[in-house]
Amino acid sequence: MDIQRKVSNTQRRKRTVLLAGIGGAFLALVAGAVWMGQRPPAIDGDSIWTGEVTRGELVHEVVAPGRLVATDVRAVTNSSSGVVEQLMVLPGDRVEAGDVLLVMTSPGIDEDLAAARWELAGTRADQALARVESQNRLLDLEAQVASAEADYTSTKMELEAQEQLGEGQVFSALEVQRTRLKAAQLEKRMLAERARLDRYDEVQKAEREAAEAQLAAIKDRVARLKALREDLNVKASMSGVVLEITPEEGEQLAAGTAVARLVNPDRLIARVSVDERSAASVQPDLPVSLELGRKRLTGEVLRVDPGVENRLVKVDVALPDDTGDLDLRPDLSVNARIELDRIDDTLKVDRPARMPESPGSVQLFRLDADGTRASRVEVELGRASMREVEIIRGLQPGNRIILADMSGWLDEERIRIR
Repeated sequence: MDIQRKVSNTQRRKRTVLLAGIGGAFLALVAGAVWMGQRPPAIDGDSIWTGEVTRGELVHEVVAPGRLVATDVRAVTNSSSGVVEQLMVLPGDRVEAGDVLLVMTSPGIDEDLAAARWELAGTRADQALARVESQNRLLDLEAQVASAEADYTSTKMELEAQEQLGEGQVFSALEVQRTRLKAAQLEKRMLAERARLDRYDEVQKAEREAAEAQLAAIKDRVARLKALREDLNVKASMSGVVLEITPEEGEQLAAGTAVARLVNPDRLIARVSVDERSAASVQPDLPVSLELGRKRLTGEVLRVDPGVENRLVKVDVALPDDTGDLDLRPDLSVNARIELDRIDDTLKVDRPARMPESPGSVQLFRLDADGTRASRVEVELGRASMREVEIIRGLQPGNRIILADMSGWLDEERIRIR
C-alpha cells in the first residue's frame, strides 16, 4: 500500500522563492537584451577628431596642385648631318649662348671641303694667268694699232707725193689711184684696230666680272662647307639650363634633328590644375598663394585655359619678381591657393574629411553637450577655403561636429563616444 509523504511548509516556501528567482532573472535578461538592442553603437574617441562651428571671416579659395614651367624654351637643332661623337653637357647643366652641347663628325663634309678648297686655289691660279694673258693681248692690240697707224701714215705721205708729182707726169694716173686705194684700206684697218683697242676695256671688265662670279661661287661653297663643318659642334642658342639631350654617342643624325631643349630658369610660371567646377570662378589677376615645400610665394592668375582635360582646367600663375633665395627650376612641384573672394561674416567650421566636390548637403554627426553621444544631422555646406568651409544651414555657432570620415556610420541616427 502507498504511503503519502507530507511536504512541510518550509520546503514549499523554498520552492516558491526559487521559482520566483528564476522568473525574475529571466525577465531581467529579457529586459537587458531589449535595452542593449536599443542602445546606440559606440565608436572609439581616439579615432576621431572634432571641430567647432564659429562665426567670422572666411577666405573662399581654390586649391590646385601643379608644377613650375618655363615660358622661354628653345629647341636646338643640328644644321649638318653626321654621327654624334661626344656629348658635352647633360640635362640640368647651365650653359651660355655659344657653348658647345655636342660634337659630331662627318667625313663627307671634310672631303667636300677639301675638294672645294683645291678648286678655289686652281681657279685663282687660272684667273692670275688669265690676267697676264689679258695684258699681253692689250699690248698686242696696241702694237697692231701702232703698226696700222704707221702703214697708213706712210702710204698717205706717198700718196701726197705722187699727187704733187703727178702734175709733172712723173707717176701715171694708175699708180696714183692704186696708192689712193691702198691708203683708204690702211685707214680702215687703222680705225678698226683703234676701235678694238677702245673696246678692250669693256672686254676686260666682262672677263673680270665673269672671273669674280666664278670665284665668288666657289668661295661661297667653301664658306658653306666650313659652316657645315663648324655646325658639327652644336652650340647653345641662348643662356639657360639644359632641359634634355635627345641623342646618344654614336647615333647618326640627319640635318634638322632636334638634339636639345634649353630653358631660361629666370622666366618661370606656375601651371596648376583646377577642377572644372571651380575653374568657372577663376579669373586673371586674382591673388594666389604658392607653396613650394615649406616656402611660400605670392602671385596672381595670369591665364585660364579655355579647354578642359580629364575634368581639369590649366591655370597659369605669374611668379613675383623677387623670389628671394629660392632655387626655382622647371618641373618643381607647387601647390596653389587661388583666392576667389572673402566673406566677412559667416558660419564656418574646419573642413570635414569627406568634402563634396561642390557646395551641397552632407551628413555629419553633431556632438551632444557632454560629448558622449553624437546625432546625425544634414548640413548644407557652401564656399570653402583650404582649411575651412562655410555653413549655410544645419548647424549653429558653438556646435561641435565630428570631422573624421564617418561614411561607415551614416546608417545610424546616433552613436556613442567611448
